[in-house]
Amino acid sequence: MKICQKLISIVCIIFLLGGTTVICNSALAQAITDDVNQAEDDDSLEGFKDEEDNTAGFEEDDAFTDIKVDVKAIESETGKSSIFSFGGFFKEEIAYSYAHEEVEYRDNYDKPDFYKIRSTLNLSFDLDLPAKWKAKLNWNGFYDYAYTRIGRDDFSDETLETYESESEIRDFFIDGGLTDWFRIKIGRQIIAWGQSESTQLNDMANPRDSRELGMVDIEDARIPVTATKLSFLFGSWETNLVAIHEIRGDKIGGAGSEFDALQSLRALGITIKDEEIPENEADNTEYLVRLFKSFNGGDVSLIWSDVYDDSFYLDLYSAQLLSLPPDSAIALTLIPRHKRIKTFGFSGNLVSGSWLFRTEIVRKIGKAIAREQSDLLNQLQVLFADLSTTVLTEDDGAKSWSEKDTTQVMFGFDYSGIDDLTITFEAVGEKIENYEKNLSDSETGVELAAQITYSALNDTFEANLVWVNLRGSNGDIVRLNVDYDIVDALTVSGGFIVYEASDEEATLYAFRNNDRTFASLKYSF
Repeated sequence: MKICQKLISIVCIIFLLGGTTVICNSALAQAITDDVNQAEDDDSLEGFKDEEDNTAGFEEDDAFTDIKVDVKAIESETGKSSIFSFGGFFKEEIAYSYAHEEVEYRDNYDKPDFYKIRSTLNLSFDLDLPAKWKAKLNWNGFYDYAYTRIGRDDFSDETLETYESESEIRDFFIDGGLTDWFRIKIGRQIIAWGQSESTQLNDMANPRDSRELGMVDIEDARIPVTATKLSFLFGSWETNLVAIHEIRGDKIGGAGSEFDALQSLRALGITIKDEEIPENEADNTEYLVRLFKSFNGGDVSLIWSDVYDDSFYLDLYSAQLLSLPPDSAIALTLIPRHKRIKTFGFSGNLVSGSWLFRTEIVRKIGKAIAREQSDLLNQLQVLFADLSTTVLTEDDGAKSWSEKDTTQVMFGFDYSGIDDLTITFEAVGEKIENYEKNLSDSETGVELAAQITYSALNDTFEANLVWVNLRGSNGDIVRLNVDYDIVDALTVSGGFIVYEASDEEATLYAFRNNDRTFASLKYSF
């Protein structure tokens, strides 16, 4: 009920912020260029023109004869004459966490404060090469002053490494066609397949950045990977073959941070080792294939992949018996690992009037599903009794997870039949095949997501309201952000995010006091 009341209130506010939309014709410069080029081309027809003087009636000093159009200047404005372009942005962000309280096994986030004061610089270099080839280099880096202001000694090394600073080459590739029907793209890149905007179904190429849960939209959350992509084009058909050479996992909150995904386990005294990422070697290369068909009003895809799951599972690393039965205590050490899985699925969309319908279905083979902690402890107690030892390792047979196949289905739509308003909704259902009662996840579950986008003031103002209901009653996320373009290159933004969870077993329960307000100023160049 609390979430519903917030949603209703926010929607009312958005509608009251109405404005006038003006449609702009951005093709004017191109039209002028085309007319001038046509006029220049007509010079080649000299001798075939009518002998009639078309300038009759105009004096030599007439103002019309003084009008000159600089074609090169127009082409420069449209970007046609340059093979090299440079751009990027500088962004200042602040976030105030107003609901924080002291939590065991977490860093010094024990009171409301500004825990984010971040400066971000993004630089992008684009090169247009001969024969319609192109190259791109994009670098992104940030530094967060909040930790220095509060005191770096109050935060763990993992938190500082994850949140204080980053320098990363994102896009770095060369892309072009060897023939009319064959293209190749090599380097660090984003390969966005699938239709879901909230859940990873067929979109298995790129990991996600989840360091600030719910704060980043999926188009910005994808983490680029080094890959080779081959595309074969035959009319409306396209076949893509991808080999990924760089193995990366999802980015999550570090130990002790605001969004430490394993905080609840640490609170139970369980030790977590450093995440184990597969080596970047030939035997670990990931493979994906897509058959894509476009048609009037939509497209469909068949997608197959053989990849490492970007989300880690927790494997038993070791266990130590601290006291004997019947009141035995066991110290657990777990290690995050990534399991190789295969997927096969379908995705498609269809436009009908003001509606865009989207769907996906995927079967994931060989996923690691966590077992309940009580099941793991029962296994360990049996092993300790049989082996007459006080220390067990991962090789002694106890399993913290089970290998299962899962099926996921998504249906969603976008509706834009109301001026300046777009409504997006999607539902994702999941079923674990050959289910066992010792698994920590339920056999079936549904995740819901909705977004309302409202634009006004000639599209210089935009408000986005996002709601996500996690699978299995694991909590709700509500985010409102408002963007306003002060001038073309300068955007000011603000909003808030709320994490709602009442069940102590819910995923978001550990983050229930992470609600925050935020603001930013972004200059693009």
